Amino acid sequence: MRVLLLLISFSLSFSLTLEEAKRLALENQLEVVKGELDLRKLEERIREAKGGILPRINLTATYIRWDRNYISAFVPPDKYSATLTLNQSLFDRVVWTALELARTSRELQELVLGDVRQTVLAEVEKLFWAVLLKREILREKERSLTYWENYYLMVKEKYEKGVVPRFEFLRARAQFRQARADLIRAQSDLRASLNSLKSFLGLTGEVSVEGKLLKTDIPSGDPYRLLEENNPTLKVLRKTLELRRLTVEARRSEFYPRLSFFFNYNWENIMDFTNGRLKEDFRHGYNLGLKLELPLFEGGSRVARIAQEELERVKVDRELEFTRRKLLNELETLLARIRSAEEEIKAREDTLLAAEESLRFATERYAYGVGSQVELLDARRNYESAKLLYLESIYAYNSLVADLKRMLGL
Repeated sequence: MRVLLLLISFSLSFSLTLEEAKRLALENQLEVVKGELDLRKLEERIREAKGGILPRINLTATYIRWDRNYISAFVPPDKYSATLTLNQSLFDRVVWTALELARTSRELQELVLGDVRQTVLAEVEKLFWAVLLKREILREKERSLTYWENYYLMVKEKYEKGVVPRFEFLRARAQFRQARADLIRAQSDLRASLNSLKSFLGLTGEVSVEGKLLKTDIPSGDPYRLLEENNPTLKVLRKTLELRRLTVEARRSEFYPRLSFFFNYNWENIMDFTNGRLKEDFRHGYNLGLKLELPLFEGGSRVARIAQEELERVKVDRELEFTRRKLLNELETLLARIRSAEEEIKAREDTLLAAEESLRFATERYAYGVGSQVELLDARRNYESAKLLYLESIYAYNSLVADLKRMLGL
């Protein structure tokens, strides 16, 4: 998949839908990639913690060459020995708590990664809507340039025939040149928005977007219930609180009794008397047993360690409650802004319809010689301003909905 994406990223030109942009963001965005690597690291930590439950087997072998002038007759000049050791923990609360901590840490990292993904999705939506907005503005500027060019040519023809005064000709030419400058600025703004989107997705080459700048739907369901259940930040804090509780238990478990089983098998060469003669021989054998460790006095460090971890747990608990109240207030504000933006779209839609009708009427009046140039210029400016404000209101609304979906974890 990544090879395919790499090939795509270096192609000369390709087009993106919103869903494709989201998919690329989740696969390529740096913070997501780092989060996935951290998740894999924690999986390895779980495997490491499991190793404390399984038996540990070690083989130790040594060879020593002794100088004959240095050793006695009871030490072989070439000394060999090998020891096979097995240790198995039978009861160690630290090991089991460490495994539980590792698993909880992995669950926490999954939630952190989910939070990062939600943030990335909201950001890529905003960048995508921004590109669509700039594209629509560019199209409007292109139509505006065409309009003012035709108007300028018409006024120029009338001026050359002596029908209109010079100031009308100069005003039409200035408007035409301003429309051309606005078009160039709109092209630059669109390029900047596309580059922002490409940078966020980690892409190069020519990219275009598919889709229309339309009003999106608000997620269904009770937003306050969804916030409590799905908000990524609250999920992370709740899991962090669980991890802190386990950390307190891990500190306590350091002072629990530990019981383990050991088994050793040893093989070595020695010098021994056999039939009245000193002869090299080989000995081997085993020993086994149980080992019990019971901490009796630690100088007060036990209470201090547990207290430190307990205070960390309290901090997370307070942070969770504070964040919950803060998010509820932010949700209320966001819902109010969305309702306001929705009404704004309706108002600007009506304004746009009125501006279209006013422009049509002013154009007809001017064509028949009844209306003035000032009336036509004002009508055209009002229409363009109403159209741009309408497009910007849709973008603002969609951006707020993207923030809402991120807050609700949708």
